[in-house]
Order: sequence, then structure tokens, then C-alpha cells
Amino acid sequence: MGGTALVFLLSFKLGQADPFGWLPDKDSDNVAAAAGFGGAMAAAFGLAGAWWVGGGQDGEGGTAVRQRARASGSARITQSGGAAAPDRLDQRARAAGDSRVRQSAGGEQDQAAEPAEQGESA
Repeated sequence: MGGTALVFLLSFKLGQADPFGWLPDKDSDNVAAAAGFGGAMAAAFGLAGAWWVGGGQDGEGGTAVRQRARASGSARITQSGGAAAPDRLDQRARAAGDSRVRQSAGGEQDQAAEPAEQGESA
């Protein structure tokens, strides 16, 4: 049994139990209200599960490499996207002095990075 079906079944049974006495007394109305509650809970569970499986990226999907970095002096910050190229790259960097900030997509050869200019932002 799938997770969403299990959530529906548990919510439906909880609705039928009516622990707070909020549902109608008539059996057919009670079943309809419990089914509506179960459906709403199953839909909420399904949407939350889909969002979580998608990485919580608000429907953007795919893989992403993100880097937020600040370097100064002679610091060097490097990030690699792994073996495969990601769908999106996002880099927000600030470098000062002789520092270097580098981010590479997957599969790229690591090459020597050029020194950053004062206050450069990529």
C-alpha cells in the first residue's frame, strides 16, 4: 500500500472516530466528512512528499550546484559539481586581495583560476 493511501486510510478512520464531536450525527454525512478529511490529508501528504523528493526547489527540479563564498587575503575557495554537469549553477562570491573563488560544473578539468580583482563578484 502506498504512503498516500495509508495517510488517506488513517485520516479517514480518525475522521470516523470523531474524537472532538465536530462531525454530523447522521452516518452518511459522517462518512462524507471523514472521506473529505482523508482526501485533504492525503493530498497535503502527497504534495509535501513531492516537494521533498524534488529537493525542495519549488518545482525547478534537476540538480543544482550552489556556492556562496567570501574570500580575502590569500584564501582559495574551490567547489566542484561532481562527475556529471548539473542543470543549474549558482555562485555568489566576493573576493579581495590575492584570494580566489572557483566553482566548476561536473566533468570540467580543474584549471588554474585567475586571481580575483578587488571586489569582483561572479
